[in-house]
Amino acid sequence: MNINRYILFLFSILLCACSTYFNLEYDQNEIIPVIEESDLKVNKIISEYKYGIDSAMNEVLCYSEIEMKKGKPESLLGNFVSDLCLEQFSNEADICIMNNGGLRNILPKGNITKGDIYKLMPFENELVVLELTNDEFRELINYLILRNGEPFSGMEVKVFADLNYTYKFNNNFTFQNNKKLKVLTSDYLANGGDDMFFFKKKTQKKLNIKLRDVIIRYCKLKKIINSKTDERLIFIKNEK
Repeated sequence: MNINRYILFLFSILLCACSTYFNLEYDQNEIIPVIEESDLKVNKIISEYKYGIDSAMNEVLCYSEIEMKKGKPESLLGNFVSDLCLEQFSNEADICIMNNGGLRNILPKGNITKGDIYKLMPFENELVVLELTNDEFRELINYLILRNGEPFSGMEVKVFADLNYTYKFNNNFTFQNNKKLKVLTSDYLANGGDDMFFFKKKTQKKLNIKLRDVIIRYCKLKKIINSKTDERLIFIKNEK
């Protein structure tokens, strides 16, 4: 039985399984032949959907001057994604934080297609904004130190051998007068994903756009993309 006949055979079983009434009257097994005409109909249906999907996924969005991979304490890929998100929503947030686990593939050097972005970000995660107090922000910094880094944008952090640290926000934000830091992230992380417990139970401002769509929009807009590491997170060892 070829693959198309097998699909039809499984489909017929599925239709029977959807019935609300079942009465077993015959228990002998047999192979039910599927005629070639049906094969052609199935091929036609599949080919029409496949053509549409392939056309959409093969759309070239931009050109990448370098290959981008994830890594720690920072990486070309992590910086690229967090930077582009904060750039597009700088009026909504002071910093952006993502996670390496959410970046599922590299971005190759050369033409970047929509399919490449779906491979990078296959999840339906949406962007949200949270507000953190000074104490909650320090929990975020401690998390970054414990994890040896996760993708972020909008600040610089230096960590010393005794685990003390200094930080500086790119937009000169301060916590004076009980101001709260606005953090751009995904709804997955905002709900405590990847052990980001300090985000739990925080009020989320939904931006009503998927992270994947933000990346696609950015790539279409820029045409040529690039990234760099800039020591935004440094672990400083004791000098001998």
